[in-house]
Amino acid sequence: MLQLESFVFNPFAEHTYVVYDDATKECLVVDPGCSNAAEESDLFGFIDSHRLKPVLVVSTHGHIDHILGNAAVKRRYGIEVAAHREAQADYMRSEQQSQFFGLPFHGEFELPDRILNDGDVIQVGNSTLEVISTPGHAQGSISLYAEMEGWVFTGDALFCRSIGRTDMPGGSYEMLRQSIKERLFRLPDDTEVFSGHGEPTTIFDEQRYNMYL
Repeated sequence: MLQLESFVFNPFAEHTYVVYDDATKECLVVDPGCSNAAEESDLFGFIDSHRLKPVLVVSTHGHIDHILGNAAVKRRYGIEVAAHREAQADYMRSEQQSQFFGLPFHGEFELPDRILNDGDVIQVGNSTLEVISTPGHAQGSISLYAEMEGWVFTGDALFCRSIGRTDMPGGSYEMLRQSIKERLFRLPDDTEVFSGHGEPTTIFDEQRYNMYL
């Protein structure tokens, strides 16, 4: 079974997740948003103190607050960064996004090394996560579903009682609603939702109480 640890990084209070197999010590780093040396130290300190073995960085989408730490994690552990092909458009706008939001830019936001597609399965130790395409907040947005654990990592698609903004390039309100209703709401009601910002929730609660859906 997988375990997880979450961190809140950068001025946007973005959630970075370390998803790990406690038996094999393999882990994924999902959306590393660390924006300074202190935040990097928090992330690396947890990984190293638990003797984890990072195997992959996964970006749920390419917005700047979710990829700020990609280069640092990749450099420290010698691993690849994976994202949906269509997320590359936002990667290419990284410097522009950094300037707009006043976030640091170090010229290190190269394109992802590995392309993920809908239905792909990512192995972490003895467990797996399924890639679910959930566009609408951004081009190439994906969610990660851990069926055995009953978790889904939704990036900025679905939040507790809210949904991702759709007014940035590649956003579409109707597409996002469709992604949530047709892809995420087909998951079991008790699936725990871990979003890119805010508190955890469940599929059951969002089906019934999310005013945007």
